[in-house]
Amino acid sequence: MIFLPELIVVVCAVAILLTDLWLDERRRVILAPMAAIGLVVAMASLIISVPQNGLTLGGRFSVDPVGWWFKVFFLLSGLITILISLDLLDGRVGVRMRGIGFRGEYYTVLLATILGMMVLVSARDLITLYVSLELATMPLFVLTAWRRDDAQSGEAGMKYVIFGAMASACMLYGLGLLYGLTGSTALTAIDRQLANMPAFWLATAMLVAGIGFKLTIVPFHFWAADVYQGAPAPVTAYLSVASKGAGLAFAFQILYRWMDGWIADAAVGVAVFAALTMTLGNTVAIVQHNIKRFMAFSAISQAGYLVMGFVGGLPEGIPAMLFYLLVYAVTNLAVFACIVWFSNQTGKEQIEDYRGLARTNPLIALTMMLGLFSLAGIPPLSGFVGKFFLFSVASKAGFHWLVAVAAVNSTISLYYYLRIVRQMYIEPADKDSTRLPITPTLAATLMVLSATQLLMGIIPSLYETISSQTLAWLAR
Repeated sequence: MIFLPELIVVVCAVAILLTDLWLDERRRVILAPMAAIGLVVAMASLIISVPQNGLTLGGRFSVDPVGWWFKVFFLLSGLITILISLDLLDGRVGVRMRGIGFRGEYYTVLLATILGMMVLVSARDLITLYVSLELATMPLFVLTAWRRDDAQSGEAGMKYVIFGAMASACMLYGLGLLYGLTGSTALTAIDRQLANMPAFWLATAMLVAGIGFKLTIVPFHFWAADVYQGAPAPVTAYLSVASKGAGLAFAFQILYRWMDGWIADAAVGVAVFAALTMTLGNTVAIVQHNIKRFMAFSAISQAGYLVMGFVGGLPEGIPAMLFYLLVYAVTNLAVFACIVWFSNQTGKEQIEDYRGLARTNPLIALTMMLGLFSLAGIPPLSGFVGKFFLFSVASKAGFHWLVAVAAVNSTISLYYYLRIVRQMYIEPADKDSTRLPITPTLAATLMVLSATQLLMGIIPSLYETISSQTLAWLAR
C-alpha cells in the first residue's frame, strides 16, 4: 500500500486526540511519546517501500524517489519538533505541566500539517495538490497563535492568516487559469504554444507569488520576522523548516512535473530572486537583537541558497536541493532546540542574554555553535557540503556571478552568526548566572543532531544515494 505512511500518520493523530479526552493533566505526558512513535513507524513503513514506485487513487496519488525523500524530510522535521517540545513551560518561568508539550491537540494539529505535506508531494492532480497544500498550511495558522493569552502570539497568528490567505488566493487563481488554458487537472507538460497567451504569464506570476510566500523569497518575505517572533518557540522551529519544505515541494510539482519545459527559460529570474533573497536576509540579520527575528532573517537567506538548485533547470539541482533541505532541517532544528530550551528556562529571547552560556551549559553552547557554523557554511560541517553542491549547480548552468554573490553572502553570514558565538564563549556570564537543568531526552537529541551534522559533512554517501535515485528517475 503506497499511502501506508500517510495512513499511519492519520491513525496516530486520531488516536492522540481520542486518548487526550480520557487523560488527566499529569497522564498526558504519554501523548508526546505516542506522536513520536507514530512518526517513527511511519518512517519505517516509508523505508520499507524503497525503491518501489506506484500510482493509485485514479492517478491522483503517486510515489517516486523525489517524493520519497521529501517525505523523509517532513517526518524527520516533525519528529525533532516533538522531541524539543517535551519539556515546555506555559510562557512563564517555573510553570510546568501546562505547556503545549502536554496537550493532545498540539500533536494532532502538528501531525495534520505533516500529513498535508506528505500528500502534497505525492499529488498528481491539481485539485489534490491544492487541497493538500491547504491541509499543510492551515494547521500552521493554529500553531502560530497557540498561546491564547499571549497578545504577541495572537498578532503573529493573525498576520500569518492574512498573508497566507493572500498567497493561497494567488496560487488558486493561477491554478484556475492554467486549468482553463489546458483543460485538464493532471500534472502533465504544458504546450509551449501557451507562451503566446497573456493569461499564461498572469498564471505564472500568481504561482510565483504563492511559492515565494512559502519559501520566504524576497519580496514575499515580509511576514516571516513578526510570525517567527510571536509564535511559540517550538512552532517557530517547525515553521522555519516545514514551510520551506512545503514550498519547495509545491515548486517542484509545478516546475518539474507540469511546466518542465519552462525551467531553463526562467533561469535568469530565479537567479535574481535568489541573489536578492540571500542578500536581504543576511544584511538585515546583522542588526537584529531578538534571537527569533534573527533566525527569521537567517531562514530568509537560506531560502536564497536553496532556490539556486532551480537555476538552469539542470537535473543535478534536484538532489542538491533535497540534500540541502535535509541538512537545513538537522542544522536549524538543532539551533532552535537550544533556543527553545533557553527561552523556557529563562524567559529571555535577546541575543545579549546568551552571555557566558558556554560556562554554565557547555553542551547547549557547543550544539548551538556547531549549528550556526553549519548554517554559515564552515567546513567540515554539513552546511558547507550542501552549499557546495548548490553552488556547483549554479556554476554549471553558467551563473558564475550568482556563485560570487552567494560566496560573499556566506562571508557576511559568518559575521552575524559569530555574534552569538561571541556572547556564549567570550563575553563574561552574569554574576547571578547558574547552571540550568537539561533533561536527558533533550541532551540526547542535541548530541545526535550535532553528530549528524558532522557525519553528513564528512561522509558524502547520503548525497550520492539521493543523487543516484533521483537522477535515474528524472532520466526516464
